[in-house]
Amino acid sequence: MDTLIENQPKFLNSAVVLRHPREWSILECLGKMKDIEREMGRDVHNTDKGPRVIDLDILFSEKEPMVRYDPPSQPSPFASSYEKFWLEVPHARIKDRAFVLAPIADLTEKMSFDKTGDVSITMANQMTAMAKLWKEKERIMLADNFEENDVLLQRVAPFKRNMRLEPYEGQAKVMGVLNITPDSFSDGGVFNTSVSTALRRAEQLANEGARIIDVGGQSTRPGASRVSAADEISRVAPVLQAICERFKNDPRNIAVSVDTFYGEVVKVADKIGVDIINDVSGGDWDEEMLTAVANTKVPLGYILSHQRGNPEIMSKNASYPIGSVAKTVGDELASQFSRKVSPAGISAWRCWIDPGFGFAKSEKQCVELLSNLRDVRASLAKNECGGLASAPMLVGMSRKRFVGNMLGDEKGKDVPKEARDVASAAAAVVALMNGANAVRAHDVKLHADVAKVTDAVTSAKEKMRS
Repeated sequence: MDTLIENQPKFLNSAVVLRHPREWSILECLGKMKDIEREMGRDVHNTDKGPRVIDLDILFSEKEPMVRYDPPSQPSPFASSYEKFWLEVPHARIKDRAFVLAPIADLTEKMSFDKTGDVSITMANQMTAMAKLWKEKERIMLADNFEENDVLLQRVAPFKRNMRLEPYEGQAKVMGVLNITPDSFSDGGVFNTSVSTALRRAEQLANEGARIIDVGGQSTRPGASRVSAADEISRVAPVLQAICERFKNDPRNIAVSVDTFYGEVVKVADKIGVDIINDVSGGDWDEEMLTAVANTKVPLGYILSHQRGNPEIMSKNASYPIGSVAKTVGDELASQFSRKVSPAGISAWRCWIDPGFGFAKSEKQCVELLSNLRDVRASLAKNECGGLASAPMLVGMSRKRFVGNMLGDEKGKDVPKEARDVASAAAAVVALMNGANAVRAHDVKLHADVAKVTDAVTSAKEKMRS
């Protein structure tokens, strides 16, 4: 039984499958891991329990399962500093540690055990058994009616550039829109008159409940013409500078994102101090974009969006199998990540996903996507992109035509943009109930209120399922 260490700070835990040179023994692998711990500043002999800078464990071994190594009876081939260590595979305390079981369960969902070369049958069986055990423990935890402050295990994602990670499940975030453009459909020309005007709007968004302020310097509505990177920088840089400075130490921990598809804009925004890169292009509209994101000073959060073609032609690409819009979106996000995003050096743990409402999708297709939103995650998982399948999902439907037209009369009369906010909030509720974690909105107060209600209902449903 582990000694209980109370009042520990929160820590990050994860699980991965690693491969090593075939000639290495499992004890050699342990030695390499202890070297890493030492290099990162851990006293590997004197922090067996309690807080530590890093702790690497071998949970299972494909090569030598169910074997115990004990240096007193089997001397280590390494220096004497390793002789105090012992290893039992599978790890002896897996079943007792929820913080180990939960990542194993997530990892197991991402693995393709039916494909040759992933892991051995023995290791697959061990992982699957632990995943089932975690589901049962999770059910019991929910049945115990844990209050919000008692939640011990939560998935987290990058939020602020200070490397702070935040939970996102059951805690819906609102991204407030701040367009510094003369031609945006919803509010073009309203907030681009001066830096002070934009800053006042940012302050208003934060006061209304926005956790993210999204600054954009050009319109990406269908049919919009492209603005150069230099022009976009001239629009957004002064505003980003003012907003980042204003909210840098704000106790509400508000993040600033830049809505861009240009690598040069990313570089400037990174120097200024933004927290999140919101890329509606999926890295397709500027060949420097993904490299710039990969090379930010710290690994900023990256919102990977679904689209087909640029705004000038995307409406021509709105062709999907009937009933499979959400699945197709997941398939294409997985392909984009595997072909371009990951090879560029952007890891899945940095990513958010955006299914791209209104981008190369007709109004009917947007409604279908909204109703089947969970299929996006299911498709990502089936395409071996489990990291993205569990990533935060942002949806942007605020004031879009398909939302307004659901309110239209029988003659198909379009609803003015100012009258679409309630319908947008209703669509946001549907999205949040179907797996979304954040909503991009113009009317932040309305969306923040419905997000709170949705969180409460979702929490109650989870407890009832247990």
